[in-house]
Amino acid sequence: MPLRWGVAGYGDIVRKRALPALLSLGETVTCVWGRDAARAQRTCDEFGTGFGTSDYGKLLDTVDVVYVATPVATHVPLAVAAARAGLPVLMEKPLGALPALAEQPLGGLPTLEWEGPGGSSAPEEESPGGSPLLAELAAAHVGVAYYRRLAPAVRRALDLLRGRAIHEVAVDCRGPFDPGPDDPKLWRTDPALSGGGVLADVGSHRLDLLCLLLGEPAVTGARTGRRFPLGAERDVRARLAWPAGATGEVRTVWGPEPRRDHLRLAFDGGHLELDPLDSGNVRGTVDGVTVEEFLPPPANLHIPLMADFARSVRDGSAPICPVRDAFAVDRLISAVYAAATPLEEDT
Repeated sequence: MPLRWGVAGYGDIVRKRALPALLSLGETVTCVWGRDAARAQRTCDEFGTGFGTSDYGKLLDTVDVVYVATPVATHVPLAVAAARAGLPVLMEKPLGALPALAEQPLGGLPTLEWEGPGGSSAPEEESPGGSPLLAELAAAHVGVAYYRRLAPAVRRALDLLRGRAIHEVAVDCRGPFDPGPDDPKLWRTDPALSGGGVLADVGSHRLDLLCLLLGEPAVTGARTGRRFPLGAERDVRARLAWPAGATGEVRTVWGPEPRRDHLRLAFDGGHLELDPLDSGNVRGTVDGVTVEEFLPPPANLHIPLMADFARSVRDGSAPICPVRDAFAVDRLISAVYAAATPLEEDT
């Protein structure tokens, strides 16, 4: 039986990935919610499914599962409202769970000023800032859309690394992003809505993979710079360290530099590179044997994500990224921002 999905949001991630993924899997999209009811209905009409509404309560009353893809600052309150209604929730990353955001009131959600593109219980201290709202999420069936955990190349790297000590990791992710004043993606440059800049946006996926591989690290140094007018950073450089001795370098950039997305891992017996990260390329050496494999992901990265979460709902098991795992990423983002010193503009 298809699940009845409610979708919060109607931006690019919904129209280009989430709705096509759900429909290709044979799921039912019952409702699309957003501040603009007419736009929500147009989204439904475009895909020939469900109804649009600006009444979040109506969405909660008519679905089996909720997918949240709104500006980051609203992720937690929307997800908590769904969890309180007894519904499983798949939410986009990051949580936006910095203390000021996590404690915002739940009231007034249907009249939000912005709408952009966009298990088992856990102790409260596992959530950033000890937030009661985040503790509620940890106690519910909530997953976070860190879909690269499902990428065939990442799964293969995990297999090759099994039982080996990782010594060094390096992330280098750069690409163009410079929205103009009328661009619907402009909200991503306002930390009050996005939770941060390039690190929180594209960097969060890479930090999640590092936490998956090694656990949560300490931040030993960080610099941020080249900010947008609304305040989000365009450039982050961070140094990380893990208790077992591994170290890491992370660079994320929105700027004119050539596009790059490189993950390198050095470990006992060799090294591996996923370059570009989403290409499916896995190259390196393991115990003197050359590794050169091509394991491409599907064109729509949300198809395996949605399939995994639907499976977790049907059988009552954990999704690929339970919300408690995502807490580590938000704590790490917060720690990098807290440790950061200004980056010289000419470096």
